[in-house]
Amino acid sequence: MLGRLGAALILQLIAIFIFCLGFFPQKKVLKGQAEFNPENLDRLGSNREEPVFNKFILVVVDALRSDFIFDSHNSHFDFVHSKLNSGEAWGFTAFSSPPTVTLPRLKGITTGSTPNFLDALLNVAEDDQTSTIKEQDSWINQFLTNGNQSIRFFGDDTWLKLFAPANETFQEWEGTNSFFVSDFTQVDLNVTRHIPTQLQEKDQWDTLILHYLGLDHIGHKGGAYSHFMPEKHKEMDNVLKDLYENVDPDTLIVVMGDHGMNDVGNHGGSSPGETHAGLVFLSEKLSRFPKPHSQYETIPLNTPVTADGDKTFEYLTQVQQVDIVPTLATLFNVPIPKNSVGILIKDFIPLLDKHLREAKVGENYQQLFTLSNSMETVNVGLTVDEMYEKMRAVQENLTRNATDYNYRALVPGYVILVCVTAYCLILAVQRMRLSGAFVALLGISFLTGISMFGSSFVEEEHQLWWWVITGSILFTLAFRQSSWHTTSSCITLSLAVRLIRGWNNTGQKTTYTYVIGNILAAHPTIKWNLNVLAFLAVCQSNTESLMSFCGHIVLIVVALAYKINWALVNKENVPVYAFQFLQIIGRLIKVNVGEDIENLEEALIPLARVFYRLVLSFTVVKIVLAKIRLQPPHSLIKDISKNFVVLLMFLSSTSNIPQFLIFEIMKVCITQIIKDEYGSDISITAIVSLILQNFTFFQFGRTNSIATIDLSNAYHGISENYNIYAVGWLMVISNFAPALYWAIYPWNITYVTPTGICKARWLRFAKGKLPITLFNGLVGCCLLAACVALRYHLFIWSVFSPKLCYYVFWNLFMASIIGWALEAVLLLLV
Repeated sequence: MLGRLGAALILQLIAIFIFCLGFFPQKKVLKGQAEFNPENLDRLGSNREEPVFNKFILVVVDALRSDFIFDSHNSHFDFVHSKLNSGEAWGFTAFSSPPTVTLPRLKGITTGSTPNFLDALLNVAEDDQTSTIKEQDSWINQFLTNGNQSIRFFGDDTWLKLFAPANETFQEWEGTNSFFVSDFTQVDLNVTRHIPTQLQEKDQWDTLILHYLGLDHIGHKGGAYSHFMPEKHKEMDNVLKDLYENVDPDTLIVVMGDHGMNDVGNHGGSSPGETHAGLVFLSEKLSRFPKPHSQYETIPLNTPVTADGDKTFEYLTQVQQVDIVPTLATLFNVPIPKNSVGILIKDFIPLLDKHLREAKVGENYQQLFTLSNSMETVNVGLTVDEMYEKMRAVQENLTRNATDYNYRALVPGYVILVCVTAYCLILAVQRMRLSGAFVALLGISFLTGISMFGSSFVEEEHQLWWWVITGSILFTLAFRQSSWHTTSSCITLSLAVRLIRGWNNTGQKTTYTYVIGNILAAHPTIKWNLNVLAFLAVCQSNTESLMSFCGHIVLIVVALAYKINWALVNKENVPVYAFQFLQIIGRLIKVNVGEDIENLEEALIPLARVFYRLVLSFTVVKIVLAKIRLQPPHSLIKDISKNFVVLLMFLSSTSNIPQFLIFEIMKVCITQIIKDEYGSDISITAIVSLILQNFTFFQFGRTNSIATIDLSNAYHGISENYNIYAVGWLMVISNFAPALYWAIYPWNITYVTPTGICKARWLRFAKGKLPITLFNGLVGCCLLAACVALRYHLFIWSVFSPKLCYYVFWNLFMASIIGWALEAVLLLLV
């Protein structure tokens, strides 16, 4: 059975990847560069139009949410506010279409094209060829070609990937790394330090682009309301003030966010906070014209809310973020890029020569209809308002139908998955019979699969697993001949899962203030006491030798020291005993842990690397001792499991570490129930593991949105010259930490017996993998069918596409790498 099941797993992965190739195709774009329409040039003379501005400075503040710059309670951009009120600055809320991550948003900002969800995945790629748009039309290429401009760039190196090779686009440049989120100070200073020189040499360039990352990094580390935010706002405000006061009225400064962020500080999804970015145009020349009607109210503004009290983040006039592309093209008198779906922001029409306004709007009109393959041409009888009305309809249609699906890949991928799943179902019927475990598996698979057809069910999948786990506990109490021990274990389990349920904000629709994680953050002494207890609980459980106990004590001591140091660097409060403990450990392992912030920051990487080396060393020593029979093989499974759990805790946030204490309590109760009530049944153990993996994954604050991917724990021990693969592994492990805990839970039940390692371990291995493989197949058939059936649904890119990506990760990482590869290696070692 093992060979057939392994072949089914491989075919399952192949089917999913083939389907994804068809579902996430590269977007088709028009090649070449746009040119002015010769008929318009002859008839309207628009080639004689002089640019409204001579120089352009673009300041991109990564993740600059609209309220960060416009809100009276949350904004500290005092200089920008003064200019908005005087009319020297015009403000807008720019809607950035999901996925709200930097790479696709920069493509939209420069080309005006709609985002491709695949760009969200390529956002972390290091290969310049995966993300370049050098051959696509953009306002940068138009500036270079038609304006003969010299462009200089400093900031996020994503720009250098987009316009590679950089020396063909930028006269001068320097990139900063966008993924080293631990740094939010030096990463911005590396940009700002170029400003004095650029202002002195302003006659030598025409366009200056600055992209600041610090605000985004603060969000990832501490959320939208981090205590680091006010100072970062003021820093960015001073940058804008310095630029503004040293340029002339013919220079246009645009400050904008590429996207926003949610309150947790992440982005990538479609919540209002993530899609509503700030956009401000600054120039003394703007004060000569009527400012936008919505801007006559004194700024900063009160927070806009819905009737239900939810924040909308819609300040002033709302525009599409891609509208900046035709607006810049018009103001600097270059052709609008071919693939742009943007519309000239109407408030800027008065800046144009009154004899050419209709012609400029007509150019935008014709460009959009050409992009939509419409045969309609500019009708000189249309008024400006009528053209705008038609352009908005075309823009909406182009945005909605941006991607062509490759059905030649979708169909075979889906058919292969259905066939493989049918085979697994037959295999399960043969092996599991019509047992209670089989019926339970089918029921859970059916419920999960059907939920894939509803966008709200996908967004709130944590609710499904809450009912599954509570239903499983109630079933055991009601229908098993429970002993007093089982009853008490079930009651304890019920209390434990309820605690976990209230630990974090879960799902994408509702946010609560009083969750346990937030309460612990406000009471650091209680939090750190629980953290210490959690580490000690993991250390003492299943310890069979003094050497193992001492080894794990060393691991948790270093892990705790690092987490305390990390908290101090991030200006979190810690108990006095915790800081004293850090000082002692620093001296013992010869790591300089001083009292000032610089020493603490410098100690982070050495402490983390000491921890990694200890984990690796202890694991290797245990393997060697088991091989030379100096310790029993079953001890190896227990020790490696414990080392792995300590690593998971190390890569979890300090507010989530206490959940592992609850996990340890739950593990004792579940093990007792499985042994007493189900006879250590392997299928039941696998299904319980499956339920707990999904339940705890969501209760750690994760969702089916890429916006809740946590990057803050992916850089432990990684220097500024980081390795993308190391960061990738740490990111996956840290985000799937609770699921990984319960994925390795069955090891001790499945393979360890009172007399040692079970001899039929490979047969047990196969029996444990069958339920997981069948579940993934059944749910996958439903999810893939939903993606095809709802491919033109409003939420296909914001809800169903991220869920498909998570499904791929659950299959590739959790089921294949952890469930098969890692576990198989472990069995070979014992």
